[in-house]
Amino acid sequence: MVTESTENKLIDGNAKQEWRGYTIDELKYRRAVALVKLEMQKGRLAESFKAATGSLAETKSRLLGTKGKRFTGKLKYFNYLIIGYKSVRTAINLWRSFKGKRR
Repeated sequence: MVTESTENKLIDGNAKQEWRGYTIDELKYRRAVALVKLEMQKGRLAESFKAATGSLAETKSRLLGTKGKRFTGKLKYFNYLIIGYKSVRTAINLWRSFKGKRR
C-alpha cells in the first residue's frame, strides 16, 4: 500500500528521509491481507487432500459393495487362485520353451 508520503518521496527523489514504519491502518490492512491469503491456502490444501483421499475411499467402497467383509474375504482367496493359476501356467510355458530349445 503506497501512501501519499511514500508516493511523494518516490516522485521528488527525496530518499534521505527515514522510514518511520507503518501506521495502524496500514498494519491492520496488511494483517487482513495475510489472513485472507492464509485462509485461501487452507482451502486449497483441504480441496487437494479431499481429492486425494476421495478417490481411495471410492475405490474401497466399490470393492466392499453392499455385502461388506464377507465379499472381500472371498475376493482375496479368488485373487490368490487367479494369481497362482497364471503364474503356474507361465512357469509351465517357460519350462516347455527352454526344454524345446535344448534339443
